[in-house]
Amino acid sequence: MDNSDDSVTTLAYEAEPVVSLQQGEVPFWLDYAAVAADLADDGVSAPEPFVEGLRTVVTDALDRGLDLKVVYTEAPAAVYTDARDLATVLNQQMEGTVLVRTPAFIGSSSDSIPRHQLEAGQDDAWEEFDPVASASVFAHKVTAPAPPWGAYSAIILVLAVVAVVAFAVALRRRLR
Repeated sequence: MDNSDDSVTTLAYEAEPVVSLQQGEVPFWLDYAAVAADLADDGVSAPEPFVEGLRTVVTDALDRGLDLKVVYTEAPAAVYTDARDLATVLNQQMEGTVLVRTPAFIGSSSDSIPRHQLEAGQDDAWEEFDPVASASVFAHKVTAPAPPWGAYSAIILVLAVVAVVAFAVALRRRLR
């Protein structure tokens, strides 16, 4: 792009990209040590008005077998991957599932739940503005039982075999 009359395009090419965390880095946009210590204490790191509600969500999740830790911060994350990166760094220090919510972004990391399930939980949790409701929606989504796809597949396979056999028998009778 040599010359552009569009100021937005020009700015996009001239400005330096905002990069997320690199391997081994800790977030610069919040007090990481304080968040990690707070999280290790009771599984919640958040401003005081949200702590009790988030503790309830963490306790309820534990009752359903989910070791959940929740971080809600009003610190301004620079890019959307910062929340996930913070969750990943925290998850390297502590077991379970870590959910990070900022006013603009949401991210999670887990040592037991697959990424696609975490993403589904994040998508639903993002629709809730309140951090307590958001964490609750996430916890319910990632612990919801999945349909028995294996059983459904076996039933469909058996029905297909029965249909083929029935068709073969009917065809044989017709040809006689």
